[in-house]
Amino acid sequence: MDLNQIKTNLRVRTTKLRDTKGMMIAPAHLICRREGVTGTVLGHVPGHGGDVWWVKHDDSSDTGAYVFDEFEPV
Repeated sequence: MDLNQIKTNLRVRTTKLRDTKGMMIAPAHLICRREGVTGTVLGHVPGHGGDVWWVKHDDSSDTGAYVFDEFEPV
């Protein structure tokens, strides 16, 4: 997804996930990451240059951290 198109409250579906090396994020937000999940962008993850975003999953209470090219608009 184009980084400039991402905004808070955007509805997305996660796609192919990449490695999380270098992400300084609480493990709970990395463990819950899954492909094919729909959710809502809550905002960017501070300290990651705007490349990593919080996505609240629709099917659970989980909020995962995803790189901008790991999701697409729904």
